[in-house]
Amino acid sequence: MINIPVEDLLDSLKTGYMEYKESVKNGSDEVALAHIKGFCTTIEQILNLYGNVSSEEIMAIKRPIIGDVSLRIKKNILNYSDTDLEEPTILRRQKK
Repeated sequence: MINIPVEDLLDSLKTGYMEYKESVKNGSDEVALAHIKGFCTTIEQILNLYGNVSSEEIMAIKRPIIGDVSLRIKKNILNYSDTDLEEPTILRRQKK
């Protein structure tokens, strides 16, 4: 098992937030931002689960740097009310 001090992970998280802020400021593309978001989200979860760091402690680091911006994947809510799901997908796509 790898033992990484919690302080090192917190420093990495802070660095990730700063990198995200700079990338947004510099107009980085969505792919680059997605990588940074994934890194930060992963470190947050590791700290939460294994480092006994609360969400409030993480937010205390995050807020001064990027505010309350959510780095999590946004769930798409799909509306299929006007779609005939009995029709094969390939045929539905051809109509578009």
